[in-house]
Amino acid sequence: MSGGKASLKINIFSSLKTLKGNSGVIMAYGVKSTLSNCQNTMRKVPVFLTIAIGLFLCIADSHAQFSMVYSAGISPQQSPNGHYIFVNQATPRDEFTFNLAQVKASYFIGAGTRYDVKPFFFTGEAQYNKREYVYNVEYTYPDFVRSEETIAYNETMHMINVPVSIGVDLGVMEVTSGFLPQFVVSHKSDLENISGYSEKLNPVRFGWQSGLAAKVANFRIGLNYQMDFNNYADHMAVNGDNLSLSGRSSRFVGMFSAMF
Repeated sequence: MSGGKASLKINIFSSLKTLKGNSGVIMAYGVKSTLSNCQNTMRKVPVFLTIAIGLFLCIADSHAQFSMVYSAGISPQQSPNGHYIFVNQATPRDEFTFNLAQVKASYFIGAGTRYDVKPFFFTGEAQYNKREYVYNVEYTYPDFVRSEETIAYNETMHMINVPVSIGVDLGVMEVTSGFLPQFVVSHKSDLENISGYSEKLNPVRFGWQSGLAAKVANFRIGLNYQMDFNNYADHMAVNGDNLSLSGRSSRFVGMFSAMF
């Protein structure tokens, strides 16, 4: 009887052990199967993203169009008021006032490209522009005859502007805005005739611009506002006195452009 009980216990123990082993195998297989499914799903995600991005680009490309842009413009003459400083105050006999008297009219001409993704578009151009400034110098020392004389000095910059813009087509009108990198190709200033004059002109300058234009077939006629991130005359000095004047260098530009 005791031998039968022992045999029964051994059989039960053996069955439980086998069941436990099988459960471990089943659980391991389940975990492995789940991980495999997750990995397959994760592998499919980049595929879905690639397909989605590809479809978006195809749809965008079907509505996109590259065009060449040719432009010309004019900025009217300006006569700023109140832009003056005193220079050489440490040496009264050489003291004078420095003032921006006039910003001459300037012309723009350029070419670039435009990429349309209706109703938005992106443009990039290279525009030549010549800028001319007239500064007044008036000596203040009363015993000198020259104190009654105002001397005009000219400054000329030949520039390449590279406006990069984003715009929206509103039907009969277009609105644009963007950055205005500028490169100084050449520079000349009559102020170098003043004793103690020095300059530190950065050939790369930056600004921003915004505009509104009316559409007439492939032509655009509009008004653009440009403002540099630097002040007038901020690159010049006399005997260590910086000649920077209050007010940002800015301009309105009447623009005409054609797209082909």
